[in-house]
Amino acid sequence: MVVLWRCTRGRAWLLPCCVWLLLLSQLALSGECFLLHRVSRRSSFRSRLLDSVADRLDKETAEAVEVREEAAVSPYRRVERGGVELYPLIPEVGEGSTDAAPKLPAGEFKPKQSLGQNYLADQNFIKRICRQFHNDSEGGEKVIELGPGAGALTKVLFQRFPKMTVVELDPRSIALLGKSMPSLDIIHDDVLQIDWLQLAKAKGGRVSVVGNLPYYITSQILFCLIDAWRVIDQAVVTTQWEVAERIVAKPGDKQYSILSVVFQLYSRPKLLFKIPPTVFYPKPKVDSALLHISFPEDRPSFGVSALRLKEVVHSAFRQRRKTLRQSLKAVYQSAGLKELPGDWGGLRAQQVSPEGFVELTKAIFGEAEEGRVTRVWRKAKHGDY
Repeated sequence: MVVLWRCTRGRAWLLPCCVWLLLLSQLALSGECFLLHRVSRRSSFRSRLLDSVADRLDKETAEAVEVREEAAVSPYRRVERGGVELYPLIPEVGEGSTDAAPKLPAGEFKPKQSLGQNYLADQNFIKRICRQFHNDSEGGEKVIELGPGAGALTKVLFQRFPKMTVVELDPRSIALLGKSMPSLDIIHDDVLQIDWLQLAKAKGGRVSVVGNLPYYITSQILFCLIDAWRVIDQAVVTTQWEVAERIVAKPGDKQYSILSVVFQLYSRPKLLFKIPPTVFYPKPKVDSALLHISFPEDRPSFGVSALRLKEVVHSAFRQRRKTLRQSLKAVYQSAGLKELPGDWGGLRAQQVSPEGFVELTKAIFGEAEEGRVTRVWRKAKHGDY
């Protein structure tokens, strides 16, 4: 201030201006310090955030390395839920692994999406599936494989069953199979149009079915097998995991459905194990399962019309959230009833056991001969037998 006074002596008007300039400079300096403080705080926050992200990435990387190291030692881990084995144990010596999605062998054709083709391409699972299939007919003459595709299962099965038969629609597959296995019996037809009665007659008795079923017609193929239960001994097939869950579901389960009722009435289904997408080419978006379905030849008669049973089951599950009093109203009224007898009216479809649906059908329509009708569950356009 003394310096300012001396510099402005004789110029009184300059003094206030200099004072204001001094004050403004001090304010600017303090503001800069404040901004620097805020920047430093932000910088510190960013630093802490980056450090946290780096630590997280390091942890995830370490976990990924640990998983890869574990997979290198044991590519398959066993997990059981409700008695069902979800993934296989350590593969046997010389068998493949599923570390990466398999590729189609060189020189073979691409799968057709229009035919729902997803080829098995992992030797571990191919052999494992084949080990679940057994048939004691001479040379496997009663073995029928559905949709062999590029022959992944066929090549292994053919060594055990040289008289087996395959059903294939794709002419490319037929040419490939005929070249690699000249003596293989091949039926060029749609699996949905097979006359199972005639085929079983030609083979001399009940046949055994095996195959990697196309996803988009899995249920339709299975219903064809149900209609042919009298001439089919067993089926070992791959399906979507969701379909397999429905088939083996129990009353009260979320997955309990028409498939559950039908297959548990006509057969004894067993879910063997889960198959991950990585064993197929191309890799599907869903898990698969291996199912074993046995059809008892001495199954007792239901004592009701099979077509009436179908009507009741379909009507009940079509409106599964409603009580049977509502969902089956048109059905029991067509039979001349004003109400469902007994306590059936207060139940819902998912609460009724497979055997319960047989009793419910009897309660509505009375006892009747099951009959020899063979077209019940499959569509009208599928197969004529």
